[in-house]
Amino acid sequence: MHKAIALIVLVVFGSVAAHTRKINAQPSHIQRVASSLKQESNGIDWCPQCVNTFDQLIYYVLDGILELGIINTCDDICNYVTEKSGSPVLYAICAVGCDALGINEFIKIAKEVDLDPIYFCESLKVCPIFDSGDAKFKSFVILPPHAPVYSTFVIDFAYESMNGTGTGQLVVSIQTIDGVELSTTLLIEPQKPGRYAERISVDASPDPDCDPAAQQCEEWFPGVYNVTVMVCNGECGSHHPHSQIYDTVKGSFQID
Repeated sequence: MHKAIALIVLVVFGSVAAHTRKINAQPSHIQRVASSLKQESNGIDWCPQCVNTFDQLIYYVLDGILELGIINTCDDICNYVTEKSGSPVLYAICAVGCDALGINEFIKIAKEVDLDPIYFCESLKVCPIFDSGDAKFKSFVILPPHAPVYSTFVIDFAYESMNGTGTGQLVVSIQTIDGVELSTTLLIEPQKPGRYAERISVDASPDPDCDPAAQQCEEWFPGVYNVTVMVCNGECGSHHPHSQIYDTVKGSFQID
């Protein structure tokens, strides 16, 4: 019953965005330019909806557990989530996940320490699990190899899977001269066996809107910038089940 209601809610309000960080959100310096990944969907794609609203959903569920005290049904907690958040998307994910697991198991998973979004959504049976997947990088190049500040570097890479992949991530991280952390994380939904290519751009321009009084600002000082790309099953580096680093590749570029 909850699934049917949730489906109607998302059909009507699917364009409503939850105000939370998203796993596919990309920092201004690092952007996905092109990808050969194709997500097959015959309707609403629940998995990215769940992953992208993870932080906010968990916040309201845990808050509801504390405030309500006794929770007997999925309606109790999911109606609380809707009332407090005002988000039909959060209600839909809550209802679908709770309906699949039952209220006791749903609360048990929500209360786990150190949850990560993919494991949580796999536990709710919203994201598919496939632990026999694999992926190996077949090519990796950064062009130009060196350039002055305010240049754009392009990272081209391709990986191949013999068995297909599970729900996972691509993580691109850059080790900077001044120690500012630069990375982007992209959700990968399960893919069939094949070869997949990605193109990432890196804008080596200081951000004029960055306020050094409020946050660290990348200045792009001269020197060598090391780049690491990982393709993973589940969240890269997670200790939870259904998590594995398929492969890692490294390279570098230089600011003159």
